[in-house]
Amino acid sequence: MIEISTFLSVFYHKNCKCCQGYLVKGESFFCLNCELNFGELSLVDGKSTEIEQLFWGKARVESAVAVFQFLKQENLQSIIHEFKYNGNVGLALKMGELIGYNYILPIKNIDAVSFVPMHPKKEKKRGYNQAQKLAEGFSGITGVKTMHILKRIKNTETQTEKGVFERFENMEDKFEVINLSEEIKHVLLIDDVITTGATLAACANKLIKKGVKVSLVCLAYRGLNS
Repeated sequence: MIEISTFLSVFYHKNCKCCQGYLVKGESFFCLNCELNFGELSLVDGKSTEIEQLFWGKARVESAVAVFQFLKQENLQSIIHEFKYNGNVGLALKMGELIGYNYILPIKNIDAVSFVPMHPKKEKKRGYNQAQKLAEGFSGITGVKTMHILKRIKNTETQTEKGVFERFENMEDKFEVINLSEEIKHVLLIDDVITTGATLAACANKLIKKGVKVSLVCLAYRGLNS
């Protein structure tokens, strides 16, 4: 007898979020072939220094790394768009797990994982904060707890058309620290894409002023010229 799930899959198939091929039983967001070849999504190699340079003179972070290089022609762009704008929470959690699997720096001294907060109005409109789900996925793999310790107090216009200086200026005084307990000495901040680092620097500085060490990790490094 044919299983009902097999029967339904013929008519209600799902596609791999990476290659768009059909998924088979046991596969969720990505097909097995794409799972095995995620390294082809331009894994950032040796670019931690380049990313850290974004914060020189702007925020005294302990480290700043990304898992992938963001290239418009690659499937990573459609993956990010899917969980960021189409409400695919499960995919965001999955990519957070991927960050956890690929995070190459020691986590033993990190007390908590947090994320770049969204303005409440924007989060309500989108339905959820994708950076928070990335953090929760990361926590599921590493065991480091996710904490909501930053709040966005001012909304900002889009940063897309702004230059580097304008982006940093635009992010001043947009965040505040909340729910920070004394035992939290080192926080790992997570976001989806890093371009100039303006948003992460603004968040990091709020925590640094409270005496907290801050490390940064993003799913993808874009840069202004990507």
